[in-house]
Amino acid sequence: MTKLLGLSLLLAGVAADYAFVEVNLPNGESIKTYALYGTFATSNSTSVNKVAVAKPFNGCKSMSGLKNAIAVMGRGDCAFTTKCYNAERAGAVACVVVNNASEIYEMGSAPNTNTLVIPAVMVGSDDGGKIVQAVAKYGPNRVKGRLIRFERPLFDASIAVLVLMAVGTVAGGAYWSAAKEREGGSRYSRIDAEQAEEEDEEPAVLNEYFAWGFIVVASLGLVILFYFIDYLIYVLVFIFCLAGAQGLFLSLSSLARAVLPQQCTRASYPLPQLGEITWLNTAVTIISVGLAVLWGVYRKASFAWILQDILGIAFLLTLQKTVQLPNAKVAGILLVLAFLYDIFWVFLSPFFFQQSVMVKVATGGSSGEAMPMLLKMPRLTDPTPGDSLLGLGDIAIPGLYISYLLRFDYETDDHWVFFDSCSKDRSRRTGTVIGFFSVAMIG
Repeated sequence: MTKLLGLSLLLAGVAADYAFVEVNLPNGESIKTYALYGTFATSNSTSVNKVAVAKPFNGCKSMSGLKNAIAVMGRGDCAFTTKCYNAERAGAVACVVVNNASEIYEMGSAPNTNTLVIPAVMVGSDDGGKIVQAVAKYGPNRVKGRLIRFERPLFDASIAVLVLMAVGTVAGGAYWSAAKEREGGSRYSRIDAEQAEEEDEEPAVLNEYFAWGFIVVASLGLVILFYFIDYLIYVLVFIFCLAGAQGLFLSLSSLARAVLPQQCTRASYPLPQLGEITWLNTAVTIISVGLAVLWGVYRKASFAWILQDILGIAFLLTLQKTVQLPNAKVAGILLVLAFLYDIFWVFLSPFFFQQSVMVKVATGGSSGEAMPMLLKMPRLTDPTPGDSLLGLGDIAIPGLYISYLLRFDYETDDHWVFFDSCSKDRSRRTGTVIGFFSVAMIG
């Protein structure tokens, strides 16, 4: 969210000023949170001062006990400028407004207001609540804090890493998806031949009715999640564990069959009621289920993003292998509908639901959980806390299209045939044009 906030401010031509609010506690611990300066206040750093909670907490009336203190107050009931002017008149050296949600944004000024002398910032409800609790526990004279102004880079290196991960996933999935066509279209390669003996499954081929139905069902599901996300988020976590474990099993077992000798991949042992079980499948099952369970248990740990990315990438690879698009027309319809789906549920849904449906679902509402269906990586060059994110859907749908293109090239053995939009087959020509237009517009 903060990455999207910074991008939107940049595109709007707004020069946002950023700060860290650092609060030191008597027990040696510290609270360090990311904040945004208000447009009506100076954006200066401060020296170390005591931290005091405003009384009343909303800061809408005259206050006392804030001399030479960093005043902490809650959002609501009056304008931001009113709160901060009251704090300034009470002798505060800075004003920290705690939002009523975990997100933060740049506070605007009310009409006909002057610039404050003291700096004013907004912090999220989670970290702001911790500061308020610390002051209540230790008292304002024992809790010290300061504002540290900094400049955010326009680009973080973690974004480049996520892009490389996505491109590599799509390329690997497309190569795996085209295994049969790469062998001439008449036989499976060894990597798939052995697996076909056990699974005997053909890829699911999607049609244009599925493309329309998928968007309708996805929209209905999103609305249900919007109203019940605090409860259903745990269902999504469970589904992600199952899908990630299955994807990791199929990916690792196929990779092992491709690189290991047959005597290793075919070695087996008997199991009552189940028959012969290969040692390879046993080992891969333990690894896949183990990683999924490990992520499920420690999903909020600092290292959990590594496990989440492994499970997410494995799921995407398996999706490209087991699901196929039949032609460019279906791909184009799916891409365009997905594009419009994102625009509506992210940017237009606040006009109908009072807030962004996609944002609330992605952030897990008030459950304290986050949507797991994405790749994530801690920011590398941006000093603000948090992660760079990339949704699995933003990789999956283009990945299916790239897989189709590669299979088409292998089947025709002529990379230029697909680009012939002058085909005598009118339906094929129309589908090709729709597909290329969609990729060009959506990327």
